[in-house]
Amino acid sequence: MKRALFAGSFDPLTYGHLDIIERASKLTDELIIVVSASTKKTYLFTDQERLEMINNSLKDRGIVNCQAIVYDGLTVEVARNYDVDILIRAIRSVKDFEYERDIANLNAIQDEKIETLCFFSEPKYQHISSTMVKEIAYYGGNVGQLIPPYVEKNLKKAMKQGDV
Repeated sequence: MKRALFAGSFDPLTYGHLDIIERASKLTDELIIVVSASTKKTYLFTDQERLEMINNSLKDRGIVNCQAIVYDGLTVEVARNYDVDILIRAIRSVKDFEYERDIANLNAIQDEKIETLCFFSEPKYQHISSTMVKEIAYYGGNVGQLIPPYVEKNLKKAMKQGDV
């Protein structure tokens, strides 16, 4: 059984993330989506809220060979724990390429049996980032074409509560 892992902060989940998830899920028997914590980031949504948004969006898209989990630690650790041999990464730009190359090399140092598979973002999603989605939403802009409906509902709710 081929298992892959796609880790990210998903704060919030975007259509760009979903596109990578959908494409990667077609190449593997199981895709594990890891909602991870980053020591460099402050999050709008809790781990559980991000997990719920992912699960609802997967259900809405009919993607069934995925499971979403929360994990705090090195990506290679969770890969080992779930018997994963492929790490999925996404590249939107040249800037992402250099970052992802470095991450892949560092992960290979941690565990040489784990391969990194990079997906290039579809052109229509290359401009989307979670940070920009939150910025647009904060100022009342239209995010409906950038994030799934369930995520949009939660983002608008967070904005009304003043969480940003």
